[in-house]
Amino acid sequence: MDRRRRSCGFDRNDLRRGIDRWQWSIGLILLMAGAAVASVAAVRVSGAIYESGVRTERHEAAVFNATDATVVKVHEASRTRGVTVSWVAPNGSHRTGSYETWHGASVGDHVRVWVGPAGVREDPPRPHARTIGDTTAYAVGTVAATATVFFCAYQLLRRRFDEIRYKRWDAAWADFDRHRIGP
Repeated sequence: MDRRRRSCGFDRNDLRRGIDRWQWSIGLILLMAGAAVASVAAVRVSGAIYESGVRTERHEAAVFNATDATVVKVHEASRTRGVTVSWVAPNGSHRTGSYETWHGASVGDHVRVWVGPAGVREDPPRPHARTIGDTTAYAVGTVAATATVFFCAYQLLRRRFDEIRYKRWDAAWADFDRHRIGP
């Protein structure tokens, strides 16, 4: 631990310049600020995403019902297939609807579809695993974006301190060159 402490600039080394200590101090402050901002931002963003996902789950589970349907028409599009299906509603009436699919479908096939007020679709209501996945992805993305901002700020700071350090180094060499060595 002592070696790590010294390598980070937290020691009383006489060869370490004041500007080095300033750089490490400001870098440490940026690290702590970045961790604080990233954690708060990730909690807020992931909380909002999770709540939205749960609302969508509940809404879709209440609105869409699974039913077995028969394919009555298939029309080819450039990348997907338009499928028209027919099914019997719970009240006994015959219904038809269309949806786009990537899967192969032929007339007469029996498929499971989800029926709701917005129409027919082949994918089921949103599962909770997707909500968890989206929440995790947004939390990680928020932390990465925040870390990137603070890392870039540190890189700009480091570049400025390096310029100052090089100017001082050149001035020290110029001052050393003016001294006469010898008799």
